[in-house]
Amino acid sequence: MTARRWMLIAVLLGAAPVRADPGAVGVFAGLWGLRAHEPHEVAVQIEYRFGVHWWWGRPLGGALLSSEGTQILYGGVLLEIPLPLGILLTPGFAPGFRVLRGLRDLGGGILFKSSIEVSFPLAPGLRGALSFSHSSNAKLTAPNPGIETLVIGFELALP
Repeated sequence: MTARRWMLIAVLLGAAPVRADPGAVGVFAGLWGLRAHEPHEVAVQIEYRFGVHWWWGRPLGGALLSSEGTQILYGGVLLEIPLPLGILLTPGFAPGFRVLRGLRDLGGGILFKSSIEVSFPLAPGLRGALSFSHSSNAKLTAPNPGIETLVIGFELALP
């Protein structure tokens, strides 16, 4: 009975609609380190959002750079939830690794970035976005201070 149930779930998930477009590039800038007791730095985030959509899910790859020297490469998934007026609410999760260690000790080199973003259409193929994220090592190593970022930017659909 359990094997049949898993088979049914696999068939239903496998039959999910997949649509593709050329993808999009996101460029963001804002604050790195939002807690009161830590220094505030500048963050720049660049993402490629793949054109494949599976239900509301969309894969992405990106880089997060801070003015204090930390550089993080990550890859994960976004869940694009449509709201009225073309607004998208987009939670995301992306594991990554620290390419360059900055002034802050974030623990180990493997980090996990969870985010929430609100975006809205500005023109055809162009969206404005506000994104908040938390990156930490998920207690895989000590210390595990984590870091928050708040960035604003644009998402440009590729032709």
